[in-house]
Amino acid sequence: MTSSMSDDGDKVVAFPASTEIETTPEDRAARRIKAEVEQVTPEERARRLRVEVERLARLPVSEWMFWLDGVAEERGIDKATLKEMIEATARANEKKAREAKAEDRQREQQIEKRRTDAQREEDRKHREQEREQEREQERAAKEAAKKARERGKAFAALAKRPKAEHEKGLVELARLLDEDLEFLRDEFTEFIAVEEKSDTTYIEPWPEPVDTLALLSEVMSQFRRYVIVHDDAAVAITLWIFFAWVHAEIAVHSPLLVFNSAEGDSGKTTACGVIQQLTPRSYPAAELTGPSLFRFVDHLHPTLLIDDADKLFVRRPELAHIVNVSWTRGTKIPRQVHGETRWFSPFCPKVVAGVNVQLDKTTWTRTIKIKMLPKLPSEKVDDFDYCDDDTFTTLRRKLARWAADNAAALKDARPVVPTGFNNRLKLNWRRQLAIADLGGGDWPKSARQAAVKLARERREPSEGIRLFEAFRALFATHGPMLTSAKVQSLLIADQDGEWADFRGHGPISRRQIAVLLDPFDIHPNVIHPEGRKAERGYKAEWFADAFARYLKPGAGKRTTVRNPSEKPGK
Repeated sequence: MTSSMSDDGDKVVAFPASTEIETTPEDRAARRIKAEVEQVTPEERARRLRVEVERLARLPVSEWMFWLDGVAEERGIDKATLKEMIEATARANEKKAREAKAEDRQREQQIEKRRTDAQREEDRKHREQEREQEREQERAAKEAAKKARERGKAFAALAKRPKAEHEKGLVELARLLDEDLEFLRDEFTEFIAVEEKSDTTYIEPWPEPVDTLALLSEVMSQFRRYVIVHDDAAVAITLWIFFAWVHAEIAVHSPLLVFNSAEGDSGKTTACGVIQQLTPRSYPAAELTGPSLFRFVDHLHPTLLIDDADKLFVRRPELAHIVNVSWTRGTKIPRQVHGETRWFSPFCPKVVAGVNVQLDKTTWTRTIKIKMLPKLPSEKVDDFDYCDDDTFTTLRRKLARWAADNAAALKDARPVVPTGFNNRLKLNWRRQLAIADLGGGDWPKSARQAAVKLARERREPSEGIRLFEAFRALFATHGPMLTSAKVQSLLIADQDGEWADFRGHGPISRRQIAVLLDPFDIHPNVIHPEGRKAERGYKAEWFADAFARYLKPGAGKRTTVRNPSEKPGK
């Protein structure tokens, strides 16, 4: 028995032995196919057909068409059916190939996308790092700029303070800003130099030390060259001019220099013009308001000259209030500026001039009042052209040098003041008297004489004080106990006195007397006059403490000062 292999590699079952002789190849092939069909299961035949179809479908069309007939016959399948199977399989293979290609392309795209995303992420991180570096540099620049602005503001504020306080201020600033003290010193020195050079009002000090006595005489002579004033007034004005030069350095209180007159054409405007040429950073102003005053003063720290102020402070009571509080260093006025609270200082030397200037009594206590008089035909002065010249320039340079050399000594000076100079009167004159003492010669004596005379001319007692004077005289004449009715009758007995026509509305009443005494905590109460029934009235002992505090020593019967724990009128 023989066996053979089929074309697809499967083992062919051997034909049984036979004595029949095969005649032709076709017979032999038919018998072989028949035997195979009889031996192979339907599932195997189907598998083999699929394998053959898959093989042919992978071939070019021209090639599998060549094999189509033989395969159909060999597999025992209709040619058309086989062709459809091959074409369907080829289409399926093409579809799978396309899908595989699409998947490959998609994978490539995903890989490319991941690569691109990774590159973008890397680029983003790099850009973010660059931006962070830029932001850090910007923050550092802003922080440096902020510190520079803070230093500038602090330097500007410190520059306004007395020079003696600069070092202490720099130490505090170094701690607040966390800066090196030596660095701040150098920066502040440069700041001061720049500010002074950029200031159009900057005065270059005289190159040599200046004698105070000689300079006092020069300044007085220059003022009296253009303005007629009495000797006492000339002394006071000259000392005030000197005071203006050390005002920023040492002044604690700032008395107003007031030029007043009963009529116009008395030299007030000329006096302001001359003072403008003799004082530092002088600015004339008119029709000021409260805000314009404190904003202007805080910005420039000038010597402020306010002319034609006859009723200015009556029309603008807020201006009077600001002038009053600006008598003392350190009082500041808060205002909102661009959403931030800023504190403005109105403290500076001030000159006020006008015809019969109307000021509140509390403002008058803060002034040095100069009464101006019309010039007599026999009194000769030079015409003032309201312009600078070499003489004024030289005097300003000498005054600048004098201030730089003497401010520290004047700050701690405690001059002897005239008798009776207390409270504001003393503080108005303290620095000027110290300047006079520094000058020597006749100036100490002349300054105190001028202070006494000008203070006496300036101060008019209030109604309450005048009533105290009247009570003191009544107690001295009529005894230490007076009824309210008796007081009223005695006050109005003088038909020419102010009490007979009080404030232009007739005799003063008992009620008005009580109202005037009320702020002093003195009130009418029950008294027991000798030999009379009890009535309401006043005792001298209730006034003793007030007399001692408010009245100058004068004629009147001495009374016993009441116990401070005892209320007046009890």
